[in-house]
Amino acid sequence: MLPGYGGVQSIPFYQDKGFNNIAHGTGRELMPGNTLEGAFNAVAVGADIIELDIHLTLDKVAVVRHDATVDATTNGSGSIADMTLAELQAFDVGFHKEDYPEKVAVEGVRIPTLESLFLALPDERFLIELKPDDVETGIQLCRLVLAHGLGDQVLVGSFYSRVLEDFRQGCPKVPTSLGEEEALVFVLLSWIGLGHLYNSPGYSVQLPFEYYGIELISGPLIKAADELNLMVDVWTINDSQEMVKLINLGVGGIITDRPDILQAIDI
Repeated sequence: MLPGYGGVQSIPFYQDKGFNNIAHGTGRELMPGNTLEGAFNAVAVGADIIELDIHLTLDKVAVVRHDATVDATTNGSGSIADMTLAELQAFDVGFHKEDYPEKVAVEGVRIPTLESLFLALPDERFLIELKPDDVETGIQLCRLVLAHGLGDQVLVGSFYSRVLEDFRQGCPKVPTSLGEEEALVFVLLSWIGLGHLYNSPGYSVQLPFEYYGIELISGPLIKAADELNLMVDVWTINDSQEMVKLINLGVGGIITDRPDILQAIDI
């Protein structure tokens, strides 16, 4: 009976898009993750949104990479923040050595700049995670998104809620999802039937299917999100049966290393 805040406004990033097939790390099981080649392949196999991660180089260039170091994904080693773009692009990029030790990448794959993806795929939508816990990465991301006129095609996320707070203040024209602390408040409220009381600062939430053995994605959570006009994307789902279960629950999107498997499901 308590009055709520009402839903967030609809944004072009999600309007009239329906369910979204989201390629995690540009579809990292099909091609080396967070690469231009991976992004092209993800689109080719049916991904609706390209999910990727960014860091800043020593010379303040936004590059597409998940880890803060290059050790697990290239033939080099070291921290991205300590190397220039030229130094980073001298390395060969392959599949993640720990996650896909048996996979061999084609030669010639390099660490891409975020701008190179914007230039190569100007009509695609991007879910971009700010990996570092800083302000500068968000400033550079905002500059690139606005310079390329992609404010309606980019949604920004981060593990750190404070990073998103800074980004929203400095870049109000580019929408964000919820950070971990923000998402936790929404989940807890939805569990006790008070999700409508959540005043969402973002337009979507990315959640794992379960957390420490507890299933997060449920009918009440989806209902609460629908009341707030909040999109729920679930990560990282690579099994077709789990995909079908989540689709039937009514999630807005699935983040997957295998967008080809998700595309093959009759939705």
